[in-house]
Amino acid sequence: MAALMEGENMRSSRRSVALVSLVLAAATVLGGCGDGETDRLKAEDGPVEGGNAITPAKLTAHEGREVEIAVTNTAKDKQHGFKIDDFEVEEVIDQGKTTTVKFKADKAGTFKVYCHLHPTHKPAELVVS
Repeated sequence: MAALMEGENMRSSRRSVALVSLVLAAATVLGGCGDGETDRLKAEDGPVEGGNAITPAKLTAHEGREVEIAVTNTAKDKQHGFKIDDFEVEEVIDQGKTTTVKFKADKAGTFKVYCHLHPTHKPAELVVS
């Protein structure tokens, strides 16, 4: 009888462990699902036909969201910059490298995006609405 009770307790413990594991796994998976509040964008700074520029010429984000912009320096010979004054974003990116800038788009409007290392590069704009 004691062996039977011990076996039942063991099964109950295993079920509890399995249930806890399932709940933790679901929480981990669902924790990544609430990611709709981040705008993920891509931009490049470097040579284009007719000079150098930040591309695309227009980036779009939603007011109130976190913004992540993966910026790639497409030049093979020098660093480039990426700056958005209104959101205090300023990065220097080594040639051929990508860096991600992060900020909160806490105001709506159209904002200049430019290479602060090379003022002659054609800027882009960030539209937050």
